[in-house]
Amino acid sequence: MRGIIMAVDETNFEAEVVASPLPVLIDFWAPWCGPCRALLPTIEALAPIYAESLKVVTINIDENPALKDRFNVQSIPQLYLTQEGEPMARLTSRTRTQLAAELDDILV
Repeated sequence: MRGIIMAVDETNFEAEVVASPLPVLIDFWAPWCGPCRALLPTIEALAPIYAESLKVVTINIDENPALKDRFNVQSIPQLYLTQEGEPMARLTSRTRTQLAAELDDILV
């Protein structure tokens, strides 16, 4: 099921993010966040393109405050690329082209 975006929470974070053999792109978001909803189509478009090199997950900060705190998320949307649950990079791009370029630079 590579290329599918999975919702992760505090109960499955260890299994889905920390134990992942691939780097994991985490999209921290909330349902009330307009910019988060605007970014989602970009994430959805990139997930299948990078399916062989990373896993994509979302974390709702309202429902998972411990994960929000673990990554010190101060504003959303917030994207982190992680390996074994530890941040590799905080991604700041918002367009598909820019985010793809940022991922390419890191994953090479």
